Amino acid sequence: MLADLAGGFALLLEPVVLATALAGLVAGIVVGALPGLTATMAVAVLAPFTFFMEPLIGLPFLLGVYKGAIYAGSIPAILLNTPGTAAAAATAIDGNAMARAGRPKLALQISLVASVIADLCATVVLIAVAAPLAGIAIKVGSPEFTLLYALALTMVAAVSGDDLLKGLIATVIGVTIALVGLDPMSGAQRYTFDSSILLGGISLIPLLIGMFAISEILIRAEQGLRAPAPSAQGSLGGPGLSWERLRPLMPAIFRSTGIGTGLGTLPGLGAEISCWVSYGAARRRSRTPEKFGQGSEEGVAAAEAGNNAVCPAALIPMTVFGIPGDPITAVLLGAFMAQGLNPGPLMFDRDAETVYALFAFLIVSNLMLLAFGFVAIRYLQRIVLVPTGLLYPAVAAFCFAGAYAVNNSTFDIVIMMAGGLAGYAMRKTGMPIPPLVIGMLLAPGLENSLRQSLTASGGSLSIFVTRPGTLALLAVMVLLVGLFLWRRRHSPQPTPKGEH
Repeated sequence: MLADLAGGFALLLEPVVLATALAGLVAGIVVGALPGLTATMAVAVLAPFTFFMEPLIGLPFLLGVYKGAIYAGSIPAILLNTPGTAAAAATAIDGNAMARAGRPKLALQISLVASVIADLCATVVLIAVAAPLAGIAIKVGSPEFTLLYALALTMVAAVSGDDLLKGLIATVIGVTIALVGLDPMSGAQRYTFDSSILLGGISLIPLLIGMFAISEILIRAEQGLRAPAPSAQGSLGGPGLSWERLRPLMPAIFRSTGIGTGLGTLPGLGAEISCWVSYGAARRRSRTPEKFGQGSEEGVAAAEAGNNAVCPAALIPMTVFGIPGDPITAVLLGAFMAQGLNPGPLMFDRDAETVYALFAFLIVSNLMLLAFGFVAIRYLQRIVLVPTGLLYPAVAAFCFAGAYAVNNSTFDIVIMMAGGLAGYAMRKTGMPIPPLVIGMLLAPGLENSLRQSLTASGGSLSIFVTRPGTLALLAVMVLLVGLFLWRRRHSPQPTPKGEH
């Protein structure tokens, strides 16, 4: 493993690779710092432009966008009390209180350092466990994979909203969309309505751009693009971060890193969940819980460590099993596939060089983020004040260009607009989008493993209840659904919603 990782670092020495990766990181920071533009939107809109690059250029660019946007969501949360991403919602509580008290610079620097430490630790976990898990996954049979896909879909549907039924409906819609086109075994047409355009199925990336980016633009347009421009709290002055200030925060940072890493490996439990769990744990364990909500440095550190640890951790199920852990890794999964890489246990054999180069980049990007972040903090106040009347037309232009660039097809623009209208309708009715997207991505793998299982058993479903692995997965599925329903019934507070 160390030799593979060393080879990965060697591949990153090309200047064009480092330059492109840094450009992605900067782009992610800019997008995350702009209120209303989410990390999912950024990765979905920019993904098509990487399809024409080499994998070791395009994929580090997208990973840089991902990491930069998740971190930078804390910038408007601190300066404007408006989280740039849902994952930074908990950061706004104490971060903005620090800004109002004349300590915005300290809050931003704590956010940066906590993010880098958490991301780096979670990356080490990713590198340590991914290959061994892939070795185990190769030995797992199709019945186990069938139930693993079903378990992932159940978890995503269960935790993506306040209504389990709506989550399940969205998942079923996503699976149905994935069935459009030709049957992979018989070649029969499915849901094409005798249209030759639909024989190849629904293009994933244009649909994602529509559901995440176009729907956001429609929501913002409904709210009014001419709304009064926000104003940041004071100037970026006040005290800076020192080791004396950082040292008392380290227990909270490491605790939140563990929480974020654990939750990130579970499908559906993304950074927006982790930030609240980490924040709550830090408050319970703090010696000064009364300061939380009043400008607690520990609160900022815990929230940021919790949400940033999810980034590398969410890549574990994606790379090992081909199961995206959240909407952003769902988009990344599509980008991997467009580059000719098929995430799953076999990828560690077929494309080990590329995989470890990407792992090496995750480490290098932390150093880039730390260096660039400290320099950029002084300019961040200007970024968050970009008028929405200029911002969203520019984003819309990128959406149209990106959707068309996937296949050079005007029909993909139609798919994007249809996805935008559907996403808008789902957000207005409270139906979560992530289950639909992840259902669409997991459906082909679920169908393939299900068919293999039924073929091996002669069409009997007993194969799913006679193997130790499948019985364990069925038990976990029933337990999780039961636990979810019990908590929904007895919890006084709804689970914080993620970005749609």
